[in-house]
Amino acid sequence: MEDEAWRSVDIIRDTDGVPHVLQQKVLVFTSGVSEESAGYTKPALEHRLVPLKDLTKFGQT
Repeated sequence: MEDEAWRSVDIIRDTDGVPHVLQQKVLVFTSGVSEESAGYTKPALEHRLVPLKDLTKFGQT
């Protein structure tokens, strides 16, 4: 069974000083026996920058 997820790699500030999270896509492979069974992840070449405020409650009122 295969799925995909995003792994946070680093915090980067843009030119205005706003923090963004650099994320890398990973492929998640499970044995298919159960969702709790051991599996592994494989990094993909796709990356994205997500504003930190979109991932946390930091700065939201």
